[in-house]
Amino acid sequence: MFTNFIQNLYPIFIEEDFELLSEGEEFDIFSDENEMIRFAKRENTMLYIVNIWNMEKVDLDTFIFRKNAFKKKLEQVFEELHCSYLIVLNLLVTDEEIPFIKPEEFQPNKEIYTISWIIDLQYKKLIIPKKEIDDVLNIRELIHKVFRIIDPSLEKEADDLITRKNERKKRYFLRQRTNNTFLTYVFIILNVIIWLLMELNGGSEDINTLLLFGANEPFLVIERQQYWRLITSTFLHIGISHLLYNTFALYIFGSRIEKYYGKVAFLIIYFISGMIGSMASLIFSDTVSAGASGAIYGLMGALLMIAYKTKKEVDGLNAFTILIMIMLGVAFGFLMPFIDNPAHIGGLIAGMISGRLILQKINKKNY
Repeated sequence: MFTNFIQNLYPIFIEEDFELLSEGEEFDIFSDENEMIRFAKRENTMLYIVNIWNMEKVDLDTFIFRKNAFKKKLEQVFEELHCSYLIVLNLLVTDEEIPFIKPEEFQPNKEIYTISWIIDLQYKKLIIPKKEIDDVLNIRELIHKVFRIIDPSLEKEADDLITRKNERKKRYFLRQRTNNTFLTYVFIILNVIIWLLMELNGGSEDINTLLLFGANEPFLVIERQQYWRLITSTFLHIGISHLLYNTFALYIFGSRIEKYYGKVAFLIIYFISGMIGSMASLIFSDTVSAGASGAIYGLMGALLMIAYKTKKEVDGLNAFTILIMIMLGVAFGFLMPFIDNPAHIGGLIAGMISGRLILQKINKKNY
């Protein structure tokens, strides 16, 4: 088994610029009688020596003795090797269980460092003791490559493992991130309070009152550079029906976003969608506009993303149901006059994009 392993490892090592070290011209690397085969490779000022031990021919005590003797010899000739550091990797090739070799204590100022790994040919495993350096010159992957050559079924297992890992990375999970929806109620209360104040100061349908409270208007935003109206307009509502519709929608969608995306993500999605919706309204409309519809459609877009990606119902709403609600809302906006559909569509797109990005970050962080 040792010879078969060397026959497959040798060309891979040569391809990776390892040099075979032999004591004489008659050395046969593929002989069954070999006790140890040595390779070396220089990387900048570091020298690497790889000793591959045939544990069928060498017992553990003999290995430890020869390992220590070789290290002492290297210490004597270190200056002649013209390197800053020397790493010796011992690969103990066996088809039987052998005890671990206690790792050397790592010290940054040590010039020579010895590492020992076990190669189990019976189970095609590389065994690296705890606290031992777990990779040197990518040799770990080279050994697994040899295993896959010796046993082609391991190639399929490796591919299946990679596929499962990739599928898990792509999988999104529905997890509740907060038990309360405090922010949703805060926004609802703010909308109601501001609407009442408008009613007490000229009426929520009066143009002057709307502008006084911060409604969106192209000339004031673009020419007068009153960019704050892009946000303040999302807290204003024109009439009681507008307020009730948006308040109900904010409760339905906002509470779910806050619960499953988290409070910070809720604020990000809400304000980005509201602002983008207001900007879309400026571009495609030349009238005074107000309302939280852009932000709410952004929440709907983000909710659509999490329902679609997780393939789960979000408190009773699946992706298909949410999509139908969005389509009906947009269609209704095209049919009815005085509805700011550009704000709806702009907010929706912003919510889908921001929701998708936040969901990806959340998924990567927590799963």
